Amino acid sequence: MHIYLLDDDPKVLAANGFLLKAMGFESQGWSEPERFLAEFDDQAEAVLLLDLAMPELDGLEVLTELGRRRCPVAVILLTGHGDVPQAVQAMKLGAVDFLEKPVDARRLAEVLARAQQQARVLGEQAGARLRVTRLSAREHEVVSLVAQGLTNKAIAEQLCVAVRTVEVHRASAMAKLEAANMAELLHCWQLSQG
Repeated sequence: MHIYLLDDDPKVLAANGFLLKAMGFESQGWSEPERFLAEFDDQAEAVLLLDLAMPELDGLEVLTELGRRRCPVAVILLTGHGDVPQAVQAMKLGAVDFLEKPVDARRLAEVLARAQQQARVLGEQAGARLRVTRLSAREHEVVSLVAQGLTNKAIAEQLCVAVRTVEVHRASAMAKLEAANMAELLHCWQLSQG
């Protein structure tokens, strides 16, 4: 899993990279938010150690942009002087945690474990959203109604089509969603809605 660092202070960037290496992690660092947003792989599961206070875009703005893109990047915000309102806002925007600089290695290891888990969940959600985009409009309707608990007969009545037509769309949707059974179909659908 990728670990990204974004901090406008080169000394902090180097220190955190060194700390991560000592903990057994390779990392990639940026000192400019715009450059990071242009260069990082927004399809890959990753953890980002993100500085809160930066001159161009601050950490909360970068976190907001990552959320807008819905990329599988779990964010740990770092600050030298954070306050409670900023921490609350960061958590509402989806940050895993909010750590004060200098970062304590033991505390960072705990938070990294949670962040990696969150990145995996975000990756599963992104994969499910991608598979759902493969559905035709009718398949999307059918899966949505299946997820609401409707039977094939009830779906056919609601869409004014034959039950066999619903079965065909449902089977096609299951193939496109890579679902072997109804539980996997519903799991994929729920992940895509997250």
